[in-house]
Amino acid sequence: QALAELLAARELREFPLTRQCEIGPFVVECLFAEQALIVELAPTDARLKFLTDMGYRVLAIDPRELTRHPRRVLRRLRTALNG
Repeated sequence: QALAELLAARELREFPLTRQCEIGPFVVECLFAEQALIVELAPTDARLKFLTDMGYRVLAIDPRELTRHPRRVLRRLRTALNG
């Protein structure tokens, strides 16, 4: 729920995204295809390795940080989206 609210933020509207997207054997939380950026809540090391080997950048978000500091997470996401 908190991630969905974050992704709906006005600051992110300019970036097209796909939610619950299949990539290989995984369903990722969110994909910003134009930026080759995946947003994941607490991904495993194997998942991170697979996705980065496929050429994606992965923004791993700790669920506790998302709950406690959503604006900080939003800033990290904006920074990652802008390059």
